[in-house]
Amino acid sequence: MAENKVVAAAIRALEDVGAKARVFVSMPVVKGITPRMFVKSPASERARTHGPFTRLHGIFALDEVGLSFLDHAALYGDACFEGILIRNGMVFLYREHIDRFWNSADGLKIEIPYSKEELAWHVMSTIQAVGFEKNESGYIRLIVTRGIGDLGLNPKKCVGATAYAVVSTIKLYPKEAYDKGIELGVSKKIRRPDATILDPRIKSNNYLNNVLGLIEGTRNLELFESLMLTSDGSIAEATVDNVFCVIKETGYRTKPSKVRVLTPVGEYCLQGITRACIMDFARKIGYQVEEVPDLMPIDLLGPNRECFMTGTGAGIMPIVKVSGNLVGDGKPGEITKKLLAELQKAMTNPAFGVSTSVDRGQLSRYMRSKKSPVKL
Repeated sequence: MAENKVVAAAIRALEDVGAKARVFVSMPVVKGITPRMFVKSPASERARTHGPFTRLHGIFALDEVGLSFLDHAALYGDACFEGILIRNGMVFLYREHIDRFWNSADGLKIEIPYSKEELAWHVMSTIQAVGFEKNESGYIRLIVTRGIGDLGLNPKKCVGATAYAVVSTIKLYPKEAYDKGIELGVSKKIRRPDATILDPRIKSNNYLNNVLGLIEGTRNLELFESLMLTSDGSIAEATVDNVFCVIKETGYRTKPSKVRVLTPVGEYCLQGITRACIMDFARKIGYQVEEVPDLMPIDLLGPNRECFMTGTGAGIMPIVKVSGNLVGDGKPGEITKKLLAELQKAMTNPAFGVSTSVDRGQLSRYMRSKKSPVKL
């Protein structure tokens, strides 16, 4: 019975997403392979021709089009993605996310079939098609796949990349989780590989390791997230978020330098954009900020500790327990709250993004600017 209620709640949540979401889709046309609903849709527009094939793109409701069953993202997870936040009528750090998306695609040797400015405008047009309310938060999941190929692994047999961007509302965690904090599990068997196996700087669609880590770390527990460890047993990251540990030394309330903000080195974790924001904010406040290679789960525990996760969708999520053990006094800490306030303030600052109501010329000027408020 309880399981039925969970499934029913998931269905309702998905229906809410589908009612408003829109998706930009771009793919080559291959007779008998590209879905006919996409080819014949009046919303599909001809893009530039790439060699022997035609490319179509358009903006659709989620149930209007589909991807090919022979797309390498579905067959092999051969794709990369970017998550981008819409808050207060602004796409937060849009240019920085587009740049990271390009870096991920370059790492996988996937050629994105648009310039940065072109793709940014197609996604912005999709945002405007959704029609967010003034105070409504939104989320963009931008993806480029190796594209349509045969059933074999060889990427040389793919005819051209497929790109799409889902634009919708988002609610990863309930509000009370931010007020009270959450508990983390720990995945002990499933470990995070290093760059010699899969470069963590690439946001690839191959998340099976993370999925298995989440299953292991939260099995039979009512938990949202789990820590993932390196082969040496130190913390790499959570399954979808970066992790921070705060150590408050004597006198920290009057001397910010007595606060140490620690996060794992980038060898095993995604060098997140929200992570970079928090490190910048912490340095400007006067805290000591360190990337460390040997942060252990036990280091998160103790009376003078705080812990939190960061991510595009999650923002800053306070961690108050790890595997049943208290972090600090078991409540979101004051340093965590202060950094969260800095992040929320940035999300109202026009320097940290671009308005969702811009026209194409304004967006082009924004994309060409090299001035970033965050050191990545």
